[in-house]
Amino acid sequence: MNQSIAPRLGAACGALFAVVLVIAAGNGSGAYSTPRAVAGLAAITLFLPFLASLVSLLRPGGWLATAALAGGLTGITLKLAGVVPELAIHRAHVVGAMHRLGVALADTATVLALYPLAILCAATALIALRTGVLPGWLGVWAAVTAAALAVNGAFLGTSTVPALLLFIAWTLAASLYLLRAPARRSSTAARS
Repeated sequence: MNQSIAPRLGAACGALFAVVLVIAAGNGSGAYSTPRAVAGLAAITLFLPFLASLVSLLRPGGWLATAALAGGLTGITLKLAGVVPELAIHRAHVVGAMHRLGVALADTATVLALYPLAILCAATALIALRTGVLPGWLGVWAAVTAAALAVNGAFLGTSTVPALLLFIAWTLAASLYLLRAPARRSSTAARS
């Protein structure tokens, strides 16, 4: 694959993750919809190439880059696993107490995913602020997002996850920055 296309492809996956996930989730109160569920699953899966692209930039951070990768993989895996009860409920046409249990399992998986995603953001912030591989504003935003994810994750009984929205917004901003970064590097090299 063309070397200038590969980093942009990973970055674009992060932007698609953010946009499609928000559209698929809507305001969270809608009834189950198979097209929305498929779009949400596809969006969550698209986070993986973005994560790989991001972590490749974080390599100067040593073990923190590995921690970022582990946190991102664990968080997204939990989020994917949280979809299983909802799909099973829909497929089995479950109602009543079993339906509520399945929804509670899905909500709990989402809340639990906040902690590893906080590790991803904290490690990214530390590396970005220490090495400059990402701009300072993106590093600070990652630090704020990490703190918000950890605080939101402390409320295990909640079904609202505003910190996840902050994480999605940070992912979109990082993706857009990374999409533009190769163009910035090539224009800087051309001026030299």
